[in-house]
Amino acid sequence: MSGQDLETVRALSRAFNQRLSDWIDFYDPDAVVHVPPGWLEDAVYSGHRGVEEVAALWTESVDEYRWDIEQLIDAGDCVVGLFRFSSRMRNDGVWLAPPLGAVFYFRDGKVAKILTYFSWGEALAAAGLQQESAGAPEVLGP
Repeated sequence: MSGQDLETVRALSRAFNQRLSDWIDFYDPDAVVHVPPGWLEDAVYSGHRGVEEVAALWTESVDEYRWDIEQLIDAGDCVVGLFRFSSRMRNDGVWLAPPLGAVFYFRDGKVAKILTYFSWGEALAAAGLQQESAGAPEVLGP
């Protein structure tokens, strides 16, 4: 794992939040996205088209949204991202900011696979980290 992979996750988050059209370029053309267990009927989406489809599903019911990085963790062969998906619901205007976890795997400097979870603990466990062992991996803020 390199500092470059951590910076890639930061840059991807910035591009997505700013609605830049090139955010998809942070993903390998053959990238695979695993959505949180139980969220959608299809659990895996592939390629740039699949990544864009998942992004649209995350954002279709909200007026405003952003992925806020709480913590990035260098976990050796992957980066664990602990995020909040801050969003204002379209139907009632209520703001939500649930915790979301993601495990990013890279190939040639691009995201090749991402596992997403509705909790930070699940993301940490998927990467083989204990939630209480924040001292073991390198923990970096946004």
